[in-house]
Amino acid sequence: MLAKIKAPYNSFGKFWSYIISEMSFNFIWPVVQTYSALWLVKYANYSHANVGLAFSMMSLMGLISGPFIGYIGDKVLEKKYLLYITAILLVLMGPFMEWIILPVHGNAYMMSIIMGLVIGLVMNGGTGVNEQYEQRMSFVNNFQYSWVRSGVTIIGFIAPLICGYVLSVVPRMFFWSLTISGLIYMVMAVFFIKHDSSNLAVLHDKKHDKVNVKGILKSMASKPFIFFVIFLLGTVPLSQIADQQVSNYFQSYFNTAHGTMLFSYATTIQQVIAFLGMLIIPIIIKKVGYRNGLVIMSMIMAVRLLIFAFARNWVLVGLGQILAGFYIPFWFVCPMGYIFSVFNKNEFATIQSLSTGAAVQISQTIFSGIIGAGYDQLGFHSTYLIIGVICSAFAVFGAFFLVTGHHNPRKSEQQTSTANQPEATN
Repeated sequence: MLAKIKAPYNSFGKFWSYIISEMSFNFIWPVVQTYSALWLVKYANYSHANVGLAFSMMSLMGLISGPFIGYIGDKVLEKKYLLYITAILLVLMGPFMEWIILPVHGNAYMMSIIMGLVIGLVMNGGTGVNEQYEQRMSFVNNFQYSWVRSGVTIIGFIAPLICGYVLSVVPRMFFWSLTISGLIYMVMAVFFIKHDSSNLAVLHDKKHDKVNVKGILKSMASKPFIFFVIFLLGTVPLSQIADQQVSNYFQSYFNTAHGTMLFSYATTIQQVIAFLGMLIIPIIIKKVGYRNGLVIMSMIMAVRLLIFAFARNWVLVGLGQILAGFYIPFWFVCPMGYIFSVFNKNEFATIQSLSTGAAVQISQTIFSGIIGAGYDQLGFHSTYLIIGVICSAFAVFGAFFLVTGHHNPRKSEQQTSTANQPEATN
């Protein structure tokens, strides 16, 4: 049966292992981004402001580590060194939270900083490692990148059910789930993830110099890069910051743990929608392009935040949570395609780290603590209204100032694919 499937989709090492590794690593995102705030407030006695501080530190560590990870990634290319380091750190997350963070109750402020920096290195730094490696290998192995990224949405609708159960039944063991997922990720990275060594030339752009500091600084000074970063600063981070405490917002309408399970169901529906979107996003992008895809994404984000602002019951909050499923496919695919079509391909990972990585982390570092305090001082409705208006303004900015790419990365990829893979499609 597998023989009838076109390569590389009939290969575990060159395709399916990437999906499993994507699922196992990205289990950290629903654990941290969606449920950790609830765990920290309810079970570890952290304030909303301390939770916001921890998320700011996560963003700060992502900001610090991102450019280094990107630059190293542009140097090592297909080698898996960064995957191994990420796997080890992920496995250590359970012991870290259980034996270091939870026993120390004396100084929640200091623990928030330490916890945020460590989780930020694993979650934000590791995400950069995985995305950049998978994007490169999508060209080398000639698979559809969005289909591998669908692993995020698969784990996205499984993880809420697991997280909701663990939080309700054995909350103290909540972060040990990351150690289990880390072990699966490690097995995939060490033993199964493979690449087509005969097609590595596709990673190099002979029309441009190899990655170097001078070229990167020149790209950073260009208007397309500056406009792209400004657009990102006011859209994606605000939506992600909103996600940090949506679980607490939803739970505020309930006096029992029943709200946690209902929120898990809403998040599962969100991920089902995102998964279906990942399957069809190549068709959508072919019609509208990567630039317009980014604009559509930002508009959905803005509408979602405004729904949170005007919600007066848990149904509307749940609707806002589900709505995220419609912008997730655009976020997973459009930035990569935009960077490939606008900037030097040899600088891909570095440019991605400085833009979709650093820009997002800068905004989150600045605003996570502020918005966290806003929840305590102004309440959820007023805070979501403010960030919803800001996101709307930056969405309009993107519609006017994001540029159209000078070449199609998919066509470029097809032109550089080797002749010994005529049956593969990407």
